[in-house]
Amino acid sequence: MIIGVGETINPGTMNIATHGGGFHGDDCTAVSILELAFMEKDLYVVRTRNLAQLNKADVLVDIGGGVFDHHMAGFDLCRSTGEKYASAGLVWESFGEKAIIDVVNEVGISIGVVNEAGMAIGVDEIYEIKRQIDKEFIIPVDMEDNGEKVGDHTFSFISKFLPTWIEVAPKYNEAFWNAEKIVSGILKEIIKDKAVRILTKKELEKRFDSIEAGILEIPAQTMPWLEDVVSYNKKHKNIIKFVIFPYPTGGWAVQCVPPSLKKKFDKLVPFPKEWAGGDEETLPKISGIHDATFCHNGVFFARAKSKQSIIEMCNIAMKANL
Repeated sequence: MIIGVGETINPGTMNIATHGGGFHGDDCTAVSILELAFMEKDLYVVRTRNLAQLNKADVLVDIGGGVFDHHMAGFDLCRSTGEKYASAGLVWESFGEKAIIDVVNEVGISIGVVNEAGMAIGVDEIYEIKRQIDKEFIIPVDMEDNGEKVGDHTFSFISKFLPTWIEVAPKYNEAFWNAEKIVSGILKEIIKDKAVRILTKKELEKRFDSIEAGILEIPAQTMPWLEDVVSYNKKHKNIIKFVIFPYPTGGWAVQCVPPSLKKKFDKLVPFPKEWAGGDEETLPKISGIHDATFCHNGVFFARAKSKQSIIEMCNIAMKANL
């Protein structure tokens, strides 16, 4: 965890040094990667060009002529795909794997060996997450800093945190820290999402074997099922029409499966039109389901107090659309 940003070494912490003054996407992102890779340590960011301070740092980023400085004369290190490295990419190449492992361990996902919760991803999958994140999120940062391609990307907002030209006493270090907090938070969620999608695919593959009458049960509403279910439907005849799950605030819920990712707001099988907007007071009378509690106006989502009632609502919808 980063405990502060200043201009001199902070004894007793792991000091990450980068240049002072204005900052860019690559140095800010590089520091964020290091924060995730060393979550178990207290980190301090030293933003300076003072050589005496730089020489005392544990890690130098985007300055100092070391392994994470791409400003040296003759630097031409590129990825196998051709994109030139900047400091974000250099740090990700060295510490991306550790950042991923630390983040997935923090959320209860083990590496290689299945834990008590049955959740694990393999070492090869860690490398794949690292590759995907580099391609999708880190390369655009590097290309922007190297002047190869400038455009909107996930971290292009970083420059918005720079002090404005009208400020009499601009606080660059404070601005850097504010930006870095957001970058590290976003990067952490990206890593979690990539890992969870791997677990989701594994879990859904097991559940696909127990599909009954077009209904798939998943353990939680937040499971990102859409891509895998649409892909399954393209390859199988016993297609999934509804996904049911325990609702976070109690009871059960169901969502209609769309015909494709491009038409994700359409429904293979909608609920009856007369259910639209129904609530706990009106829906039981309209639907005939005594504990039905809600149906979305778009007739693609519904809730009931029991799992059996949710299944009955699915069956009514399928019969109405024969």
